[in-house]
Amino acid sequence: MKYASINYKTPLFSLLTLSLISACGGGGGGSDPVTPPVQVTPPVSLAGYADAASGISLSSVDSLVQISFLAHNTLFTTAHISANREGSCFNGGVYEQTLTDNDDNAVISAGDQVTVTYRECYSDNLNSVAEGTVRYDVTALNEQSDYDITIDASSLTVDESINLVGSLRVNYQREETQSVMTVTTSTGIDVDINGDTIITLSNMEIVKREDFAEAQYSVSVDGDIRDEALDGTYSLSQVTPFSGYFDEFPNEGEMTISTSGTESITVTANFVEDSALYDVEYKDDSFSLSWDSTIDGAITGLNAQRSSYIYEFRSDNFDLVSVLDTNTLTNYGLNDSYQLVFSRPVESFVASYGEMAFQAEDWPFDKVLASVEINGALVTITPEESLMADTYYDVSSFIVTSFNQHNYDMYVPSVHTRDDIIPVVTSQTHLYRFNDTPTLSAEDTGNNTNGELTYQWQELSDSGVVFETPNAASTTFTVPETADSELTIEVVITSEYGYSVNEKVVLEYVDPFGTILSFDSPEGDFVGGGEQRLFTESEGVFTFISPEDAPNYLSVDYQTDDWWTLDLAAPTDEVLGVGVYEGATRWPFQSPTGPGLDFSGASRGCNRLSGRFEILELSYDESGNVESLAVNFEQNCEETMPTLKGLVRHNSSVPLNQ
Repeated sequence: MKYASINYKTPLFSLLTLSLISACGGGGGGSDPVTPPVQVTPPVSLAGYADAASGISLSSVDSLVQISFLAHNTLFTTAHISANREGSCFNGGVYEQTLTDNDDNAVISAGDQVTVTYRECYSDNLNSVAEGTVRYDVTALNEQSDYDITIDASSLTVDESINLVGSLRVNYQREETQSVMTVTTSTGIDVDINGDTIITLSNMEIVKREDFAEAQYSVSVDGDIRDEALDGTYSLSQVTPFSGYFDEFPNEGEMTISTSGTESITVTANFVEDSALYDVEYKDDSFSLSWDSTIDGAITGLNAQRSSYIYEFRSDNFDLVSVLDTNTLTNYGLNDSYQLVFSRPVESFVASYGEMAFQAEDWPFDKVLASVEINGALVTITPEESLMADTYYDVSSFIVTSFNQHNYDMYVPSVHTRDDIIPVVTSQTHLYRFNDTPTLSAEDTGNNTNGELTYQWQELSDSGVVFETPNAASTTFTVPETADSELTIEVVITSEYGYSVNEKVVLEYVDPFGTILSFDSPEGDFVGGGEQRLFTESEGVFTFISPEDAPNYLSVDYQTDDWWTLDLAAPTDEVLGVGVYEGATRWPFQSPTGPGLDFSGASRGCNRLSGRFEILELSYDESGNVESLAVNFEQNCEETMPTLKGLVRHNSSVPLNQ
């Protein structure tokens, strides 16, 4: 049976404990205590020191990785939102972050320096209270993928007594399902307790690899530790990496600890039995120690998340480890995928109710369906359309099943989308036909990035669309002769620092010279209900009414499951014909000197309205019946609601977009 070890210490505190034990001559495995020599007398003897040396070595690795986690989450949480900021910590303490912006782009990027000052601030990354300052010098930074930085935490005090004096270099590289974090000591790092140096870490290189699809980590270390209690130095060398499943103790791996002489200590992980322990061998002496008395969860954690609970290894363990990028949940990209890592490979994944979707928590309760991809232990949930900016979304609950047939009902944290870029993309209509020249525009896109946006228009369908200005905020194109199906157009809008959003426009194909009624209704319009609709002869019946005794009036009726009517009128003393009619009000209550307009249907209409319409083509046959008609109209219900736009085409070659 697996068990969880709840950790209340910090790794630096465990270093302090182990160092104090060693200073008192603490031994292990039954060996008699040996008092360290008063002066350095090479070769340094490890007799009676195997437990302290192994504990200090493993805890040092965990501590340096944990400091790297602090940097990782600082950079990826704030790189592209306000870099100069202050906030409250979990325990009520405060922090203040300052950006030295050497390239003046208002975000953290290569060449910049970030300083974070803590005042009695509990940090989950350190699992302790921090006081003082940490400085990050940024050599390279790409959002959520890679960075190279130097960390100087010399002015940071942990738990009122511990300081790491010196600097670290951290390089992080991430691919689709894997990451590598390399931590090196740029200078020797002194671990000070109440101002006294206990140990010095030098020539350290720690490499932590993560495989999200396999749910596994591995950690290797090489370097030297100068131990003041021993009055000597021992070296760490990894024989095989310590490895295991996320949030579980290592179940494989071996490390040696050696001095300049011939003495060495071997530290080995256990596979199944006693996997909560590691084995220590020194000469003929061997014993086991507890992992959780030595590490605090940085080694076992996923993607810079310290493990709060560490489990004993079992091959049939199955649970959710975490969201892969927890630091993005409050700063979520509009096209981002929600990625979950489980502790073992997943066999199936289904929504608990209905379909997987992102559901907005507030009006207009936007719902975006989502696709699910399973790659071993990595499950990726991707919205099929862009989410709305600056909006809270819940992700559907779901049932997940492992290959060992363990089932879990899962509920995951909600997300809050970013507002760096608020895309607004419009088209003249949502329709097209041969010889049309649709214009698409993203000019009304909101920009909170403090920099210029760039645009890239592209066709996702396969009709051969060629854009006139594919890199402009607005563009047009001529529909290819062979196009006779739905066109899907996408614009990628990108900030100067690389954040991008994708917005799609779908244009529906309409047969030439057919009879159609169509409208585009925005959110908040009462008559159209916020929908896009197209009515054709194949689904209903059109009726055109043009009374002989009212040459200024024309009505278009469409009868299907619903009944839709468009009423058009010129001023009373005019004949309705080709032209633009501005300032229209609700027919039949308009002024005799002004035009009248009314579009209603599905039992919805306006009490008052304002609008306009343009008749592009109108002809009658010998009997006075409408022979051809092309009209575009706009209507604001109650004169204040958003603008509904519509059109009618009947036996007309007039383009739908012009």
